[in-house]
Amino acid sequence: MRRALFVMSVLAMAVVGSVAYWRRHPRIGSRTMNEVVNPMLVRRGVAGAGRSEVGTLEHVGRKSGTVRLTPVHPVLTADGVRIVVPLGLQSEWARNVLAAGRCRLQLHDTIYELDRPVLLPAGAIFDIPGLSRWAGDFLGFMYLQLRRVSEAPGTLAPAVAEAGSEVGAEPAVAEVAS
Repeated sequence: MRRALFVMSVLAMAVVGSVAYWRRHPRIGSRTMNEVVNPMLVRRGVAGAGRSEVGTLEHVGRKSGTVRLTPVHPVLTADGVRIVVPLGLQSEWARNVLAAGRCRLQLHDTIYELDRPVLLPAGAIFDIPGLSRWAGDFLGFMYLQLRRVSEAPGTLAPAVAEAGSEVGAEPAVAEVAS
């Protein structure tokens, strides 16, 4: 019994320490996600295609002007889309979308044209469970809400080539938002 209590207390301290570290350094691990995981998800077609819950967000870099593809976890709402942004205002892809005022999302082989982005704290979203809302607020998560302008079947790959990037070049991928 003492051993179990000791193990549980050590695990609890590890969780509390991890959360405290995350709150001070939220971008930890984002470089690995940006350079390794995200390009792999986009390249292998895991994000956006088929029955995947992960969508591909196409946005334009506010500094570079290049078209970027970012895997995200969108939730379709009555009039638009809601996407969790774990890094809040430190998220580069969210800042790109806010600066541009529009973006495109591929989900289940459908392209959604989105505009009017608004970044809201997790506590302001009342249609998610209370515990999730509290935890999201505690960890500094935010939600990007976008209005759905139109939708059409298709994929984002041809649009990247049309947007000025080199044909055959792999699109740059911004940070993750899961």
